[in-house]
Amino acid sequence: MVKIRKARVKDVDAIVKLINYYANKELLLRKSPFKVFKSLQSFLVAEEDHGVVGCVALVVLWKDLAEICSLAVDESYVKRGIGKKLVLRCIKEAKELKVSQIIVLTYQDRFIKKLGFHFVDKDTFPRKLMWECLECPRLEQCDERAYLKKLRTN
Repeated sequence: MVKIRKARVKDVDAIVKLINYYANKELLLRKSPFKVFKSLQSFLVAEEDHGVVGCVALVVLWKDLAEICSLAVDESYVKRGIGKKLVLRCIKEAKELKVSQIIVLTYQDRFIKKLGFHFVDKDTFPRKLMWECLECPRLEQCDERAYLKKLRTN
């Protein structure tokens, strides 16, 4: 059974391996161990008996906006609901933080729409562009699509 938990220092190598596997397919941005250590408190992992099989980060960009990023699931565990569990946990944490909106940049349109996100123009979020987008080799020809979910944060 898969357990979702906060990432720990011992998980960094597995997180880097998962993310960079998809970075090699040009689906995620490459991460160094340093970058993961620096933002480790933002990461969640999916763990099975033998180790980490998925990861995601929830990054607060501003008082009203967070981003779900670095979602990666071990290829042999895809289509088992692990990505969904990771995203739902991020949504829960964003609500607890009282963040009113979450953005996701992705190529996985059907997956993210099923979780209640709707398509938006990336230019709606200039704060997002101040972060990792500036380091992306595809910055000038970005073909990722942006999706937004508004949260009730009562």
